[in-house]
Amino acid sequence: MDRDNRISKPSQEGNAADIARTLGVSRAAVSYALNGKPGVSARTRQMILSLAEKKGMEIPQKALNWKTTKPLVGLILADLSNPFYQELGVAVSNRARWHGYDAYLSHTGDDPLELLTTVRAMASHHVDGIILTATQDGDAAVVQELRKWNIPYVQVSRKIPTVQGAFVGIDNKAASKDIALHMASHGYEKIALVVGPRRSSASNDRYAGYLDGLVESGIFVPQQWIVRTSLGIDGGLKAAQYLRSLDRGLPEAIICGSDAIALGIIQDFTAQGINIPADVAICGFDGVMSQRSADFSLTTVVQPVDDMAENAVMYLDDLIRNKAITPHEVICQYSLRIGNSCRCQL
Repeated sequence: MDRDNRISKPSQEGNAADIARTLGVSRAAVSYALNGKPGVSARTRQMILSLAEKKGMEIPQKALNWKTTKPLVGLILADLSNPFYQELGVAVSNRARWHGYDAYLSHTGDDPLELLTTVRAMASHHVDGIILTATQDGDAAVVQELRKWNIPYVQVSRKIPTVQGAFVGIDNKAASKDIALHMASHGYEKIALVVGPRRSSASNDRYAGYLDGLVESGIFVPQQWIVRTSLGIDGGLKAAQYLRSLDRGLPEAIICGSDAIALGIIQDFTAQGINIPADVAICGFDGVMSQRSADFSLTTVVQPVDDMAENAVMYLDDLIRNKAITPHEVICQYSLRIGNSCRCQL
């Protein structure tokens, strides 16, 4: 009888193989989880240990200790001097917690070397996945690093053009064309563009969209009035100083690549006695700084930050759960917020 019981009782190895089949994970992942070793995501570890307990398997205490660890999502922000990334960081952190994740936040200051260093640091802390807002053209080494560590990732707002990967954002080109058409509808003929860095896919798409809208409106932008700068307030201050230094005088209107750039220009011009919008009209992009005072509001493109955060976390959660997902783009719906900075009468 005892011999029959020993034969009919599934072995530890047999149960482990059954767990791997049931959850669709590798035998190695099950082994790591059951033996309290690294090399498997926190969520997958929890599923493995929960199923093992249901099967009545003997689980070492060191493996059970891992079970108290919540799955961890890394969020790498491009530059916290830009309020858009501040808002996005808060939104992603909130959505991550709602979905049962802890969030590990960092920012790179838009430094590509810092991005690679941060990815490695997050990998060493065994994050289960990473949400990236700091990727730029030429950052393929970052993707190679993520693949080496087998860490799923989702790019938000901007992406590496040469890499087909998971992405959540808006149609930057369409949005920027829409706001350029709105600015042109005021009848301005002298319009300057102040956009973000060339390595940013979002900035390049916005630049292309602005030009499309202005060309369609019959407006030519001289090269001197096309300014590339950083996306924060400091970038706007520098752009304003440059525009004031030109012999050709100030433009009638300025289209900016971020709300922060617009605010920097407004601060500089106001300090120099240049009135916005009476002397120079202006618009931004992002929708995070729409109101400056009771009688002033910024015309801008509004990115749906909460919707983007929710989609990014859900997308990453699917990837972490080992679902076979073909990398694709999730495009969220933007809107225009018309203020009086463009000289619209509200």
